[in-house]
Amino acid sequence: MIDTVLSAVVVGKNSLAREGLRRILAEENFSVQASVESGTSFLLANAEDESPNLFILDNSTTDHLESELEALNTSFPKSRKVVLSDQFDLEEVVDAFKFGVDGYIVKEISCEALMKSLRLVAMGEKVMPSQLAKHLSGMEERSQAPQLARNPDVSRILSEREITTLRYLLVGHANKVIARRLEISEATVKVYVKAILRKLRVSNRTQAAIWAFNNGVQVVADDVKELDDDMNFDDVQVAAE
Repeated sequence: MIDTVLSAVVVGKNSLAREGLRRILAEENFSVQASVESGTSFLLANAEDESPNLFILDNSTTDHLESELEALNTSFPKSRKVVLSDQFDLEEVVDAFKFGVDGYIVKEISCEALMKSLRLVAMGEKVMPSQLAKHLSGMEERSQAPQLARNPDVSRILSEREITTLRYLLVGHANKVIARRLEISEATVKVYVKAILRKLRVSNRTQAAIWAFNNGVQVVADDVKELDDDMNFDDVQVAAE
């Protein structure tokens, strides 16, 4: 059975890297509609053209990813957007999905897995790097550390507002999002976070989230819904290498 031909636009400043990716895509039954230095240049030349199935952005050679994605999402809302990155960085992954990407792929992935991942994105799936699973596994291992020992009564340690803040940390909200949800300043959120770290005797937000999980801090449905609304993380799929 022959795979459906998918149209793609390759974006990145490195012409050699773009050409290499273009050839790989052509060999795998993709139709490369354009190979351009920036999404903006494609928009100016192809504003009236039919939307491609995929925009593939080389994050290592693409400046201002947020503005690029904003322009592409406005002009080509039906096209799916994929970021290729030289290395895994959790904050960059989170930011990329907040900016509206549909897939984030680290370049050390095999060609076969890359093609499968791109087709998954074209089908409407969210694809994230397999390194994320390793990161989460590392979090689980760190959860066994002595400073994350259980305490049966969280309310004896934290104030009600600190517990609310901790719930948001548990689902991955950034300080500015917590501030917006609680209708307080970001500076006040930072004060709460510092107090939480001090009282729980942990050194960072990740350890605080693990502590919360181990000690039965509950995440309500609205917390998860708000995270989805902010990050577009519905039905995220981790791509296998």
